Amino acid sequence: MNDSGRARANLDAGPLTAYAFNVSSSIGHRAMRYTFARAAAGHRFLTAVRIDAPQNLSRTEVAIWEDLTRPGGCCIRTFIPTMRAPRDIGRPQMFDCLPLTDISYLDLMRTISPSLLPKACAGAASEESAWATSLGASSQVVYRMADVAVTEFLVDDQSTPVARLVHRNDVFERSWQVVEFGSEADHGMPVRLRVGRAGVRKPTIFERVTPVIALARHPGVEDAVSLLDEAHRQLSGTGSV
Repeated sequence: MNDSGRARANLDAGPLTAYAFNVSSSIGHRAMRYTFARAAAGHRFLTAVRIDAPQNLSRTEVAIWEDLTRPGGCCIRTFIPTMRAPRDIGRPQMFDCLPLTDISYLDLMRTISPSLLPKACAGAASEESAWATSLGASSQVVYRMADVAVTEFLVDDQSTPVARLVHRNDVFERSWQVVEFGSEADHGMPVRLRVGRAGVRKPTIFERVTPVIALARHPGVEDAVSLLDEAHRQLSGTGSV
């Protein structure tokens, strides 16, 4: 399957080119709250996440730039307040988890860049993937490169992933799954996601706790801080943060 033949859009909000929402989760015994924002300019996308709570982790940020027209057009940068400067995430680490959580950088990307996993093959959803087909997935795409294999389960009418498995050296490493989709008003943006890792008994649930809001001012796709500040300003104005 030519991976350019389907949208592979993950966490997209229909026609909105700049949008945001808040997410909550519990990591261990610690309640977490995040701001998620994304902006698009043509075939370029910026996805940004900021931890808002708890206070000792606030201002931790992850930014992902994607350029679908350029080979290797994927850049990830993370910042933790204890760092002197933001840190660029190298290619081998792009399949790892964000700091302090079981969700991965891959799970936040809009697409799987061909530069990351160039080889794709498609087929019917396998019997062992009943947990994914229960969400309406009727096909799957497998991407392989070196020691990493990523299997995405797709909804045909949207060509969007509803679940994802990551194997390294043929050993299960991580899962990502949509538990509940949102309403048409929210462009079907998931309400709940479940993520898990090998060796971790209890999965982590991420829940969207606000509607998806269209940003009144498009801050562009260059600066994650501007995008997150605009998202926070509007979400604060709705009384949701």
